[in-house]
Amino acid sequence: MSVELLAIISILPWAFYLIVTHPKKDFPRLILVVLVALGLGWASTELVLKLNSILWPTEVAETSKKAVKSLLSQTAFLAFVQAGMMEEACKSILILGFSLIAAFDRETSRFRPEAFLVGGFVALGFAGVENYQYIGRATDNERITTFISRTLVSSNAHLLINLCFSMFLIKSNGKPLGERVWYLTKAFFLAVSQHGLFDFFVFPSGRFGLWIAAALFVGIWVWIVKDRRMYIENNEPMDVELLGAEESYRSELPGTAR
Repeated sequence: MSVELLAIISILPWAFYLIVTHPKKDFPRLILVVLVALGLGWASTELVLKLNSILWPTEVAETSKKAVKSLLSQTAFLAFVQAGMMEEACKSILILGFSLIAAFDRETSRFRPEAFLVGGFVALGFAGVENYQYIGRATDNERITTFISRTLVSSNAHLLINLCFSMFLIKSNGKPLGERVWYLTKAFFLAVSQHGLFDFFVFPSGRFGLWIAAALFVGIWVWIVKDRRMYIENNEPMDVELLGAEESYRSELPGTAR
């Protein structure tokens, strides 16, 4: 089986889940958003590679490795800065930019549920290209193992991190502009932290680290599913919050005043 086909298959289960579970109001437009987001994911991969070659050329990287004796420091830098910060910066900018174009209602200043798809498919576009590179570099004996690992772990990781960021876009609906900017800034640094923690525990390839990484992403899955049910299926995040506040207030009133 060709490397290209394996790379495509490595993101198909997650793509299928996103499309099948998304509220379908305008299917042709939905497919267009998906295709553009996948293209932006590919573009973000190229952007990361270009920036890495500029900021950390091979010669500088090798010199830095010799200068830094601590394996822990090297792993932390690679996980949180060279991978986490760079990749999430490129993806987050493209997710935010395309969401403002394709999934933002300017009359109400609210992100629509399509922003969730934008984040998901930018992540899958990035993961697909990255998987292609890793699968292509694997030997014939390791190719299927690498494919399975990239499908279950890496594609899933990229997807969860960017779905979480996209959910913050939707959850920012109704907030004042200044508070919204700060809210999304925190969402970006959360994505960097999630990516960095995952890579930090996975890079050494230890069993304990893999368990921690798995636990981290199980927690993120639960968080995303819960928020998706509230903010996308209801599609009224602020109304849901206000309703909860109102119910809490009413419960504190005497029975005759309710």
